[in-house]
Amino acid sequence: MIILKIAIVGCGGMAHSTHMPCILKYGGAEVISCADIDPNKAKSLSEKYNIALYFTDYNEMLEKTKPDAVVCLVSENAVAKVASDILKKYPVLLEKPPGKTEEETRMIAEASEKSGNINMVAFNRRFAPVYSELKELIRENGSGINYINYKFFRVKRHESNFEDTAIHAIDTVKFLAGSDFKRVEIKYQEMPELGDKIANYFIFFEFLNGIFATAEILVSTGELFEGCEIHTRGNTNIYRAALPMGHGIDFYVHQGFYNEHKHFYDCLKSGADPKNGADTAVQSVAVCRAIKNRENFLVF
Repeated sequence: MIILKIAIVGCGGMAHSTHMPCILKYGGAEVISCADIDPNKAKSLSEKYNIALYFTDYNEMLEKTKPDAVVCLVSENAVAKVASDILKKYPVLLEKPPGKTEEETRMIAEASEKSGNINMVAFNRRFAPVYSELKELIRENGSGINYINYKFFRVKRHESNFEDTAIHAIDTVKFLAGSDFKRVEIKYQEMPELGDKIANYFIFFEFLNGIFATAEILVSTGELFEGCEIHTRGNTNIYRAALPMGHGIDFYVHQGFYNEHKHFYDCLKSGADPKNGADTAVQSVAVCRAIKNRENFLVF
């Protein structure tokens, strides 16, 4: 068995709770080093998962340990620069969103194309079994999709940059539709009593393939829920699916994190293109940038 040597950049909560368990479950990869600008975070991940070496400078880590690939888990504000830098020499699996703007996202895609090192954005819903199976069921029935309604409900999520999380709903609608956006309209229900720039988002999507969709993104409800309702052509069938929520046993499998890691490592071993790179995320990032700026319309 080929054992891939993996380095992790960014040793925060997602590394602990999600990405390390996925790598361990895969079995064909070993984390040989980790790095974080906070030495305590780097040391904590190293000690918890028996990672041999930890650093505060990712360039020093890469130079000394020379991994086969890097899992990049840095903040949204830093990811474009860091991932693009790493891609000069190594393949990268990076957390969403891949940048705060379309330009930053394209920078990652261009760095990957220039170096020939693959990149893949961790949009785990694309790999969640419940959604993959739903798409396959609709495909097998051959009726095609007419309309999608996506619900994304959170409890007390009062951060002003919630669009960085809401990108999951936006990208998943795009994944389910199987098409690029043609037009997007966004309405905001502002809630200043909860903090600066706190709002619910109501989004209408028109896709190039003729599918229409809506997304209800609620940041402060009494229920943690995420799921969709899909109406097929001719309204002959209605399909419903809910993403398993919470952090119970194997949540990272049910939510798609494990499958995305497996896909990335399998592509590395076979030389295949994961087809989930930053170039596929530009439109989703554009919608999130519009939300941040409180824009109402986008035409692509």
